[in-house]
Amino acid sequence: MHDAAAMPFHLLRPLWLLALIPLAVVFIVLLRRQSVGAQWGRVIAPHLLTHLTVRPQRGRHINPLYLVAFAMMTGVVALSGPTWRRELPPFVEDKAPLMIALAVGSSMSGTDVAPSRLERAKQKIRDLLAARTGARTGLVAYAGTAHLVMPPTDDRFVIEPFLAALTPGLMPADGKNVASAIALAAVALATEPVAGTILLVADDLGAADAATVRQAAGRNNLVILAVSADVSAMPGGADVIRVSIDGADIARLERRIETRFQAAQGDAFGTQWRDEGYWLLPLLALLSLLWFRRGTTVAWVLALCITFQVGPSRAEETSRLASLWLTPDQQGRLAFDRGDYQAAKTLFADPMWRGISAYRAYDFIAAAEEFSRVDTLEGKFALGNAQAQNHAYEKALKIYDEVLKAEPGNAAAKTNRAIVQAALDAQEEKRRKQEQNAAAPPDLKADEMRVDPKQKGGKRITVTPQDVTTAGAAEAWMRQVQTSPADFLKMKFAIQAAAPAQGRASQ
Repeated sequence: MHDAAAMPFHLLRPLWLLALIPLAVVFIVLLRRQSVGAQWGRVIAPHLLTHLTVRPQRGRHINPLYLVAFAMMTGVVALSGPTWRRELPPFVEDKAPLMIALAVGSSMSGTDVAPSRLERAKQKIRDLLAARTGARTGLVAYAGTAHLVMPPTDDRFVIEPFLAALTPGLMPADGKNVASAIALAAVALATEPVAGTILLVADDLGAADAATVRQAAGRNNLVILAVSADVSAMPGGADVIRVSIDGADIARLERRIETRFQAAQGDAFGTQWRDEGYWLLPLLALLSLLWFRRGTTVAWVLALCITFQVGPSRAEETSRLASLWLTPDQQGRLAFDRGDYQAAKTLFADPMWRGISAYRAYDFIAAAEEFSRVDTLEGKFALGNAQAQNHAYEKALKIYDEVLKAEPGNAAAKTNRAIVQAALDAQEEKRRKQEQNAAAPPDLKADEMRVDPKQKGGKRITVTPQDVTTAGAAEAWMRQVQTSPADFLKMKFAIQAAAPAQGRASQ
């Protein structure tokens, strides 16, 4: 037999198909009982029954028995759980982390793509950021050198002013150091639980080839958005999308980013088959309308038309109408599938799904409260995630340990525990530094200051790049500078370019 997990279409509960056997037997028996011979054969002799039978003219009439049998067969197939696609566990991140490596060299000033290659690239990046609202995205700018503009963040409004400020004049050196930009983006994605995507936005790869760039990306997926009229400069074998005048290129980028990300998540956290039997429910509902007695079908159709046309004007009346036909969990699932997690967490009756909806709505306190009512291994794992999001790291670690004790091979629990442990260690280290600083003697000012009248001028001090590239010095200095994003980036890139190679890689 074939493995069901490897088949694109199969049944989750195939034993339900055994119910078709008694259904077929009952159908045959009832069909035979409807014949005139079966009804009168024992009372009237067969040679007389043929002449006594009056058969009416056949019109366009469907035997109700066929409708009932077809509806019951459809219901059995729906209960058997047909499926053909997988879905990720509800607590796995639903948006792929993305690092964008943008070329800012002089060649990006070309106008073969209006208004210019660089401006069109910025426009496409803004469109992509808007389409990926809530997803973690970072930005790297490169020319002769590569520089981290913004680490991964879920706030696109933080990235946009620095993106707008990028021009070739900000870069310390002109060129196309693609490999360094991809490597820097890969370092920024190294802390993500699963592989992300690096999007290279450039007119060409310069001296680099596809193999070198692919190797620099490491475990991450690499996609290239070509912002030039001639894409022949892009090497063969690379995943290249040409910039378009409409949103087709952004839609293609989103599909590729999410598809590769979900595949990576499936390898890391596992996937489950999605029950698609609910698609047969509308067909069953339509067939049920035909079971009413003659004359009432028209009334039901009119009532439905009036309901959809006139309709309740208030959300409360709409909810009350939906309650007549759907259970709370069904209403909650509809809201959950359309992304309305705030409504879903109030509609669900199942505490597990209420917690999942609250988690997706970023209400982690309510999520932890709901998960605490679920006495299952899955509920404990969910509670650990909610406590971690609430920064209750000790509680989260304790819960993860309980999950791993019951299920030592749980990869998701191991990964999350490692992340929470690292966050707790960083928090403790920060607390220790604050305590040490509090114990240090205060910085007292001088009691008196005097100026020497014989002093002809101040003492000259020469500041070298090494003075501002020591550990933490450049960051502390630039934090005090009040300037525009363009000036800030130009100074930051210059400091990083002047720093030793190891210091530049760390930034």
